[in-house]
Amino acid sequence: MDHPSATIDPGNDDYSGPKSPLRVMQIVELLAASNSGLSLAAMTEALQIPKTSLLNHLRVMVVAGYVSSRDARYTLGPASMRLGAIIAADAGVLAAWRPVALDLVAQSGETAMLATLDDRSAEALYIDVVNSDQDIRYSPRVGSRWPLYCTGMGRALLAFQEPVFVDRYLASARTVERTELTVTGVARLRRIIAGVRSAGVVVTEGEHTVGAGAVAAPIIERDGRVRCAIGIGVPIARLGPRREALAGLVADAARRVSWTLGGHGASQNPNPSTITALTPLPDEARPPAARSSPMPRAAAPARRHR
Repeated sequence: MDHPSATIDPGNDDYSGPKSPLRVMQIVELLAASNSGLSLAAMTEALQIPKTSLLNHLRVMVVAGYVSSRDARYTLGPASMRLGAIIAADAGVLAAWRPVALDLVAQSGETAMLATLDDRSAEALYIDVVNSDQDIRYSPRVGSRWPLYCTGMGRALLAFQEPVFVDRYLASARTVERTELTVTGVARLRRIIAGVRSAGVVVTEGEHTVGAGAVAAPIIERDGRVRCAIGIGVPIARLGPRREALAGLVADAARRVSWTLGGHGASQNPNPSTITALTPLPDEARPPAARSSPMPRAAAPARRHR
């Protein structure tokens, strides 16, 4: 998948493991309802799960900063507080997004995703996911963070930030080759970002995870800023023949959310010259197949909702 923790999900929403999203959210909700924290024994009784299993979850969450432990009591950690603040700030976006997301899943047959820019970490933070009913699908975890430089959602966010932010990010980001298709060169990333801004929608294929791609577009709010992006996660096998159609659906969905928030959708430039942003630079030993393309001819919007 184009997203670091997005995994192929064979249709089973209830899986075990120390990072089980369901257990994690149960722990967060339990601690959020407590004013003074809870002991391990109290949490075990409340959640009705084995103490050893709960302790494994808590250890992972403490390391990640989502839970704090002091004097044998557990409370929400700074990462949970920060996530809560971000979600609260984006409550209006969530309300506008949900009905559009359901339409997007129905029309595309793929998982729909909403992410916001975490200014502190300069990453895309997933704040909502609506799964498709495909037997093989991609399900990034709500609360997970992904790089801006090599994911569709990340590039849709990065391309619409102020130039000073983009310059600072590209100068300091640790651009790792996650697959043989990952674009890491700063000059080429600048060209891709410029192309995304021109096209208003982006498609990535296999740059973060082999065999996985995404289609994403920004939500432009009333003040003209882009704080969130929407997208769909798609196996490359299903993406190829439908790239333009899916790009049109995602761009239309982003415009609908933008209009609901009093903003406007990103303008789309169907000029095929935007694809030149994908051409490898002469000094880059990068496979020509690597691609993160602003779509040249996104399909016309299905319908406009104001």
